[in-house]
Amino acid sequence: MSDEQGSEQRGSGSHMRGEGPESTSRSTIRRGVVTRTSRFSAEVVATMISLASAAFGVVAALAWNTAVTKAFDRWLGTQSAGAIGIFFVYAVIVTLIGVIVIVFLGRLAARIKAQPLEFKYPGIPRS
Repeated sequence: MSDEQGSEQRGSGSHMRGEGPESTSRSTIRRGVVTRTSRFSAEVVATMISLASAAFGVVAALAWNTAVTKAFDRWLGTQSAGAIGIFFVYAVIVTLIGVIVIVFLGRLAARIKAQPLEFKYPGIPRS
């Protein structure tokens, strides 16, 4: 901003309202900080969504692993028949909860326009 424009703003009474050149530079700085903060916040939320999705996937996989292991134990004759059904019920319930939460988190990510994280192998290093 030139000196003439700055003096015109001050002369028009805008300095009294806090809208002078100092205020304009502060406003620009604030906008930059807010933009970087919101971008950083979206990245943090996207990372948390990825981690939560992976965690629910692991829990569901472990539940199914336990159920299938118990089924094989029964098939091989090393376990009684009574307790297997509850493991499959548990696995189904955990899977449904995981799917519902992951869908909800995906919608949240779309709402905040978070970019998905991509983990790429850097490639073969050249020697």
